[in-house]
Amino acid sequence: MTAAHLDRLRILGLCAHADLTVSELAEILDLRRERVARHVRMLARADFLCGNGQRPLSSYHLNAGGKDGGLVQFLVDLLPHDDGCHKRDLERLEAVQDAWSKGTAA
Repeated sequence: MTAAHLDRLRILGLCAHADLTVSELAEILDLRRERVARHVRMLARADFLCGNGQRPLSSYHLNAGGKDGGLVQFLVDLLPHDDGCHKRDLERLEAVQDAWSKGTAA
């Protein structure tokens, strides 16, 4: 299954909250950009993520209305919100978004 990988679940969890580029996801998740790009491609092919198509910096968001009949939203809803990893990802997302709004790098 496409979502049966911790990094891909983390990406889905973040993209449920914001439109994010591969570089932004890599920064938040503290993973190599190439690895994140591979996961994002898999998730987009499975119709779990939608891109805005603005190459080379496409941003991605959750495709809750895709062909999967709501499976992706169900998976995100099942993420343990009190889990340390998911909580940390969301905190890093918030910190990065704050830095963007102030015009500074995180």
